[in-house]
Amino acid sequence: MRRDIVLFLGLVAIICGGIIAGVIFVFVGDGGDGNNFCDQPLLPTGESEISQSGFQAEDAGLARVIEAASAGDLQAAEEAFLYANNGEVRNFTYDVDQPLREVDEELAKELCEAVNRIEEGLILDQRADRVATEATRIRELIRDAAVALGYARPGE
Repeated sequence: MRRDIVLFLGLVAIICGGIIAGVIFVFVGDGGDGNNFCDQPLLPTGESEISQSGFQAEDAGLARVIEAASAGDLQAAEEAFLYANNGEVRNFTYDVDQPLREVDEELAKELCEAVNRIEEGLILDQRADRVATEATRIRELIRDAAVALGYARPGE
């Protein structure tokens, strides 16, 4: 019973965060000067280990998201991305943003945008095919990020 409550509260928090981000995006938009939400670093959770093993764990976590979404199981994909192991897959994407921006700002922005799209796919669209596509894109970007930060490319 408690797990259901925690999952529900987590989902409510994510939906509220998505709504806030959407409002910011719509009303602030690009402000006429080309800025968007991903021009600023994502707020880190501070829970991820940015290391070779951290990148390997992220790669494996994203494989689970891709597998579930490719099979059409949106609930399992959501669980794997947002909640498994205290949200380690999603948290890693937030925590790697700042160090990645220091070496490759454009790659960090691409990753941020892909994370926003998968969150929309999970929460708003609820389309497994979109989630599978975005998870695959995030996985490639995370692999590129590992190399940019001086680690071996995960999955190879």
